[in-house]
Amino acid sequence: MIIRPWKVSDSPQIVELVKTILKQEFPQDQKAYPMEDLENISKSYGGAEDSFLVADEAGRIIGTCGVKADGKQTAILRRLFVRSEFRGKGVGRGLLKEALVFCRRKQFEEVVIRTSAAMEKAIGLCRQAGFEQDGDWSLGGATLVRYRLKLS
Repeated sequence: MIIRPWKVSDSPQIVELVKTILKQEFPQDQKAYPMEDLENISKSYGGAEDSFLVADEAGRIIGTCGVKADGKQTAILRRLFVRSEFRGKGVGRGLLKEALVFCRRKQFEEVVIRTSAAMEKAIGLCRQAGFEQDGDWSLGGATLVRYRLKLS
């Protein structure tokens, strides 16, 4: 498995991965996660301070993680998803690690992730990396939580 920046040819697999996970595992949260950013990844994650990473296993996309600038000091992690059969094998950890390397290189002071409270594995991964809960709210029938990691 390699962690690398996405390519345009990855787009169908990325969309399929995210849609499948949301539909099968988090159907109650789908309204809170519209797919507009994945309809044009180049536009959504194409800024100099943005990145979209994939975990690639022999040409198959098995995980994703986006980084989106939210001002000059803060980056937001988005779309941290791993195919269920690859969880617990370091894929999510690898994606998160590379996303944080990117954020440090871009000199962000903090990284935020907003996720559904139901996405326990992603929350656990972020907590292991030092993220701390910073709030929660309801959206589209889902309870969302925000975690923050200070980089400086």
